[in-house]
Amino acid sequence: MIRYCVNCDDERALREEVRRHTLVIKGKRIEFDAEVAVCQVCGEVVASPDYDDAALRKAYDLYRKQQGLLTSEEIVTLRKRYGLSQRALARLLGWGLVTIQRYEKGVIQDRAHDQVLRSLFDPRRVLALLGREGDDLTPGERECLRRKAQEIFEKERAQWTLADVARELPDQQPNVYNGRRRFDVLRFATAVSWFATRVENLVKTKLAKLLWLADFKHFRDFGVSITGVSYARLPHGPAPDKFGLLLSHAAVAGVIELEEAEFGEYIGDMIRPLTPLDETLFDEHETATFEYILRRFGRHSAKRLSELSHQENAWLERANGELIPYDEAPKLRIFEGSSQ
Repeated sequence: MIRYCVNCDDERALREEVRRHTLVIKGKRIEFDAEVAVCQVCGEVVASPDYDDAALRKAYDLYRKQQGLLTSEEIVTLRKRYGLSQRALARLLGWGLVTIQRYEKGVIQDRAHDQVLRSLFDPRRVLALLGREGDDLTPGERECLRRKAQEIFEKERAQWTLADVARELPDQQPNVYNGRRRFDVLRFATAVSWFATRVENLVKTKLAKLLWLADFKHFRDFGVSITGVSYARLPHGPAPDKFGLLLSHAAVAGVIELEEAEFGEYIGDMIRPLTPLDETLFDEHETATFEYILRRFGRHSAKRLSELSHQENAWLERANGELIPYDEAPKLRIFEGSSQ
């Protein structure tokens, strides 16, 4: 690429470099790295509309992330999720076409518009908008959008049911009893699904121990739990606090079913997987922790896992129903000699 260099006062060949930028956006100082075009002779930055626009868009998106707003790319992803053109999305919302175009090019949306756009990731919101009168969609656009939203909802029904549950649950700040992570019902349900799809004849008591081991192992190694679940001391060993209620949420969402089964002299719940959830929710370290727990403890019976947990001071030194702090994780003998 050849452009006029003001410093050299001549046409020069340019090269691309990454340099540090600082911009103030709505009173907020944004620092970031971005590509620039540089004169190969004097090394000065040469003004280029393409590079300038890309840097400005990057700065705006960093600001959006800091302020909890959708980025321009996320808005494009939202529109394409339903196969909508910019014009069709504008018609659905009753906005001007130029508004959608500007947001996708990088102009920062206000919070009211952001909330509307963010709500559309839920296909039920799209279906509700289609049920009202007054949108400017053509009959063909409306029918295509209805089919697509219904298809997405059927595929993601469990996720959105769990999202409803999450809104009803109390929000607890990260602390020593949830492993420094806010409880996330979707993460919990996905963890349950992860084990249920890999362990045959998974009984409730065994699942409780596998979840406890995974959360405490991850906290031991990385200082944070995977699910944000609190664990209580129960007669058969540590188990998620309010475990029955949490499992019922997963069952209502269609992630699992609880099947009564006979185990010798007593009747208990067997966990059967139904709708698999997106396991990419977990990062590589979390997945590796699950795999380690499955490899080392997956073949143990519920009785054996209970016996092992009864040897731990974290269980012995507490009364039934008392929460077990994650600070006990480094002291657990059950992990001695273990490796990732």
